[in-house]
Amino acid sequence: MSLGHYLLKQVRPIKARLYNMRGLSHRYLGNRHADLDEYDLAIQDFSRAIALDPSYAEAYYNRGVLYWREFGNYYRAIRDLTRVIELAPHWAEAHFNRGLAYKLHGDRERAIADFQRYLQIGRDAFWLGAAERQLRELEE
Repeated sequence: MSLGHYLLKQVRPIKARLYNMRGLSHRYLGNRHADLDEYDLAIQDFSRAIALDPSYAEAYYNRGVLYWREFGNYYRAIRDLTRVIELAPHWAEAHFNRGLAYKLHGDRERAIADFQRYLQIGRDAFWLGAAERQLRELEE
């Protein structure tokens, strides 16, 4: 491998993380100013990060959460959060958020499975309580 190829291989993950960080900034600005254009810019940056490093679970997570929370695009959110779980199976928040996306998409059984998985691996007391409440609501 030439030095140029080696350096390019090293730079891609770094650039991916920078795009992810910029995407988070756009999401923050979108939340702060209720600006949908900022959310679009965030999606673009998360997508660039993923293109540079297809194994970068955090960029999939950030894009997936943004898809369901800000755009109501549950299909894309589920797809991204599923990829997070494939890359990082013990990422509890990915299970929780995918459970919410499944619930909002009307897939009760898969939502229940994700909230149950969150209860097995989650550690945050607040979100554990939220997962229990979601399960009770779905089981009614």
